[in-house]
Amino acid sequence: MSPELVCHSFPAMGGSVEVQVAGGGGDPARTVERVFAQHESALSRFRSDSELSALNAAHAAPFRASPLLFDAVSEAIAWACVTDGVFDPTLSGDGAPAPHPEGSGGGVAVLARPAIASGRWRRIQLDFEQEAITLPVDASVDLDGIGKGYTVDHAIAAIGPNANALVSASGDLYAAGDGPDGDGWYVGVEDPFAPARDVMTLNVNDRGIATAGRKPGTGGHDRNDVETDLAAVTVVALTATQADVLSKTALLLGSDAGLRLIERFDAAECVAITRSGGVLTTRGLSEYLA
Repeated sequence: MSPELVCHSFPAMGGSVEVQVAGGGGDPARTVERVFAQHESALSRFRSDSELSALNAAHAAPFRASPLLFDAVSEAIAWACVTDGVFDPTLSGDGAPAPHPEGSGGGVAVLARPAIASGRWRRIQLDFEQEAITLPVDASVDLDGIGKGYTVDHAIAAIGPNANALVSASGDLYAAGDGPDGDGWYVGVEDPFAPARDVMTLNVNDRGIATAGRKPGTGGHDRNDVETDLAAVTVVALTATQADVLSKTALLLGSDAGLRLIERFDAAECVAITRSGGVLTTRGLSEYLA
């Protein structure tokens, strides 16, 4: 007999978080909700009372961060290094809290120009002994490009090592365990031109998935205002954080450089939808096709 599938949803990070849990004890859905509340309180640049807003208001003075904020900023900078700055967690200016952008309403993290990347991430100083962060005077940190995937990973970890659950936050998800029927979790890849239709279905277990797409009717995206040939990119990776960063970075790079980037990472695969409606995949994606 298949374990009972318990579903729960709640608003967070400008969208909706969906939790599906197959069997197990305790109250994992509420555990996920607590993790999202903690992370939003620490990592959101859209809340004036968040710890990140306090960091951005420190005006180039050393800021003693919580372990959570320090780890998130450190990971964001590490990804900036890996992508040679294509993924950029810094903004020009003081990073004053802004209204949260509207969610896409589906499983896509929409890129829609809420801010301009500054390229100043190399000048952020991290003091690992004191867990202190010092920002350049002319830049602030924005964790929006990594925050959902990072929080999804932490939520799954909080459920426990034997989690059989799927946590999805507006385009970023992690599918842990073997799913309700024991054969993995099934995840549709949304058609960016017809959101009610899926281009394909993926079958995964213990993998993160994230989709990044352009806002309909715009040629650019939020961080660099560059046009490429891609409308949407879905990445399967070892973590939701990795999938989150790689999907956004590949979208910015375009099909040739973007797919080459994905293929550098073990166990990372992607499907990319071009602006003309073509479907491109990395060589190993067939492993995940339902």
